[in-house]
Amino acid sequence: MPQEWFLSRVALTSRQTSAIHWPQLFLISMNHTVITLIKWLFLAAGLGLLAIATQVETSAAIVLIFLGVVFASIGGGIIGYGWWSKKSEAHLREHGQLIQADFQQVERNESLEVNGANPFRIVAQWHDVKNNRLYIYKSANLWFDPSQFIQGDKIPVYVDLSNPSKYCVDTSFLPEVHG
Repeated sequence: MPQEWFLSRVALTSRQTSAIHWPQLFLISMNHTVITLIKWLFLAAGLGLLAIATQVETSAAIVLIFLGVVFASIGGGIIGYGWWSKKSEAHLREHGQLIQADFQQVERNESLEVNGANPFRIVAQWHDVKNNRLYIYKSANLWFDPSQFIQGDKIPVYVDLSNPSKYCVDTSFLPEVHG
């Protein structure tokens, strides 16, 4: 899922923000516009370097082409991944089966660290009785602790029943970030 989606999921009050470290506040306050600007700047810088490479001598052109490809690939990759993620999530929401998975826990994603902070994610499980398989579903990274917003013991998950490893944990019940 695109990074701007994770950062826009909850409105924090001053009481809630006192328990959050400043790097998390910085990430939460980084809005969609800043992230969009960064990815488009990478793409534009890469394309600009490639355009300049056509106007200079061969030895300098090789370096500019290399840098242009690197920058354009980073920007284009981020844009492409965001587009693909939104398209996949929209497809699951439209064509997938909505199931109610059993809430297990809120955990820290220790595999990702940004400025010394680890995001949270919601973990739920669903037992496919027909095939006697247990599936574990984890939400997208959340840069706040959603524990106080989880009501009940069920979490909505959109699943492709032909391939249950394709899923989207629905976190739309969480408040949105403002500010």
